[in-house]
Amino acid sequence: MAKGQTKNILNYPRTGVSGWTRFLPSIRLLVVGGLSVIIALCVLFSIGYAVTDVPEPNIEATGQTSTIYYNDGKTPIGQYKVQDRKSVPIEEISEPMQKAAIAAEDTSFYENRGISITGISRAVLGVVTNQYAGGGSTITQQYVKNFYLTNEHSMDRKVKEMFISLKIDQQQSKDEILANYLNTIYLGRRSYGIEVASQNYFDKSAKDLNVSESALLAAMIQRPGAADPADNPEAYEARFDYVVKSMTDEGFITEEQAAKVEMPEVQEANKEESLKGQTGYMWEYVRREALRKLDITEAQLDRGGYNITTTFDKDRMKEAEKAIKDLPPDQPEGLQAGLVSIDPNSGGIEAFYGGKNYLDQAFNVSTQGHAQAGSTFKPFALVAGLENGVRLTDRYPGSPTTFNSEGISWTPHNYGGASYGPVTLLKATESSINTAYAALNIQVGPEKTVDVAQRAGLSGNCTEMQMETGDTRNCTIGLTPNMSNVLGTASVKVVDMANAYATFASNGVKHDAHSIKKVTQGEDDEEVYKSETKGNRVFDKAVMAETTYALTHVITGGSGGYAQNLGRPAAGKTGTTTDNKAAWFSGYTPNLATSVVLYREVDGKQKSIGAYGGRSSVTGGSFPVEVWTEYMKAALEGTKVEQFPERGELPDKPKPENTNEPVAPEPEPKAPREDGSDNGGDGGGDDSEDKAPVDEPSDEPTDDEDNGKDNEKDGSKDSKDSKDSKDSDGSNDGREDNGSSDDGANGDNPEPPPETNDPEPPPETNDPEPPGDNEDGILGGSDGDAD
Repeated sequence: MAKGQTKNILNYPRTGVSGWTRFLPSIRLLVVGGLSVIIALCVLFSIGYAVTDVPEPNIEATGQTSTIYYNDGKTPIGQYKVQDRKSVPIEEISEPMQKAAIAAEDTSFYENRGISITGISRAVLGVVTNQYAGGGSTITQQYVKNFYLTNEHSMDRKVKEMFISLKIDQQQSKDEILANYLNTIYLGRRSYGIEVASQNYFDKSAKDLNVSESALLAAMIQRPGAADPADNPEAYEARFDYVVKSMTDEGFITEEQAAKVEMPEVQEANKEESLKGQTGYMWEYVRREALRKLDITEAQLDRGGYNITTTFDKDRMKEAEKAIKDLPPDQPEGLQAGLVSIDPNSGGIEAFYGGKNYLDQAFNVSTQGHAQAGSTFKPFALVAGLENGVRLTDRYPGSPTTFNSEGISWTPHNYGGASYGPVTLLKATESSINTAYAALNIQVGPEKTVDVAQRAGLSGNCTEMQMETGDTRNCTIGLTPNMSNVLGTASVKVVDMANAYATFASNGVKHDAHSIKKVTQGEDDEEVYKSETKGNRVFDKAVMAETTYALTHVITGGSGGYAQNLGRPAAGKTGTTTDNKAAWFSGYTPNLATSVVLYREVDGKQKSIGAYGGRSSVTGGSFPVEVWTEYMKAALEGTKVEQFPERGELPDKPKPENTNEPVAPEPEPKAPREDGSDNGGDGGGDDSEDKAPVDEPSDEPTDDEDNGKDNEKDGSKDSKDSKDSKDSDGSNDGREDNGSSDDGANGDNPEPPPETNDPEPPPETNDPEPPGDNEDGILGGSDGDAD
């Protein structure tokens, strides 16, 4: 060390050492630094412990009721609340139950001081990396979180939880903590505390719980809302086995006792009378959405004092129920009806019909049920085509044709074996011509049709896991990119189909279907959630206007003719599946979109609806469109009549090659008009680019056996009348179209109903069926759909 140079207190950089090694810390520095860190942590810990008080019980712990309201924010639908609550001392909780809880949640309970260092470290790391998965907390920490804090995933909450747990461990005995914990945990069925849960699941007191019953309840602590063990005990089987093994490892039971433990019998849940009718369906649907959107537990919802304003309209809910109830009586066994109505400007569900009575059937047909889509799926291929250069004037084969794609041959048919000859895409839409749409789907690519369906609002295809577990609430069954998917082989939820058509109604802006408008909490009504209603544009405006134009022809000249009774602009599509197992009508006005389905399910298997209501078969153009029209007339009464957007310029994109394009027929010479024009040439009058021609079928569709005689008698007259009734753009009124009113049970061919307040009886349409799946589930083989 140079003369006059003094060491600093840490001797850093080190004196008397040359080179870079002088910057290496000395042992003194390491010791001083380590001690400083330890002292600082102790000081911070002491300060944190001193300033953290044990708070008052949280809102959830005090049990404030949450209420759900109709969209007016004033009329209550129902409540989420504690079903019952009864605290019991530790002496009134069976020893197997005490041991099972410890084995499941905290095997070091009697040794630790209220916290788990490893658990806290894991939680801190999870919060920092945004991968917090829960778990690792002691029983004391869980009690503190449930009773004093919230389920928030934050560093601040974990720190408070640690300090409060340490204090609670000092203030209460281990038996008191365990009893308090077991008296506050949530165990499903709106049961808070072990005593209430014991009564609800096993009809006995907590002091009488045996090993197997205790193990099941302990297994439910982590995921109490996963399933009801009476309906789905498999959901808890793995955790149940873990608890039994842990009880054995801890010496709470012997291996001989463990070998005899089996999943116990659980009694069915009691039904609450306040949830009868449609109320229960709304109550359950909003509950699931609230848990997801607010990211809270069932316990927090039931005791959190939330005020939830829904999107459900009370009057429209009543009208939806009335429209379904007006269906003919003497329904076949297992007939299910679903209806979902959505505001296209927000995605809010205005009304639905879940089933006859929630207390008799908790399964919601409209939000959980699936049915093959039939021809309601065709508009997705139409949109895919319009996005990729296809036009309504493009021509496609209207007669049975064998298609070949990727080494697979497929020959779809039109209903009744009808042969239309070359048809335009507009005509194919109006008359639901399978052969034409099969060619369109192959032209644009089935994967593009699937893409459009999902962009519009359909859930993605179900995974193998979802199919195996039966949890298909959030997926579409069979939504795969094969060439027959255009004919509706996928099984779709009604709420998804309504959401997709709502996207069409909003001119291409997709909103997520939802039932919660906003949520407030506490005496001050602090807003804690508000639904996003802006939406995202997923389709070009001109593409949507063109799609709507085509779908209006289904109503003005096709199988949806009964919907003209609505008396305002509307667009839609009928659909009927193989063997008449399901019948749909999905349609919309500019301000409301609604989907209706009828299907039959017996013993978990879908069956043909069969003869019903005086009809030999139920089709989309029969009861579904009648229900749709009755509901929509009532729902829209008093609202402004809105017009659809004008057609615009479509995207200029290269059109995929149509390998199945038919040869255009030679034009027939036409007599000149008195004004000297050539009736459609340059002389003016009709613009073929704006108004697509519609072609006649070369053969009449075959009628059902029960109406064949009447049609033979009236057939020639109908044919003449239909030719005389063509409008200026070349489209007919649909009476001669396959699936139109001359397929009715009485053989009549009425004029389209006038727009009056007293609608005429519906034309008895025979909305035909799409090809059914063959054994490999890819290609169909029935007579197809011309609904």
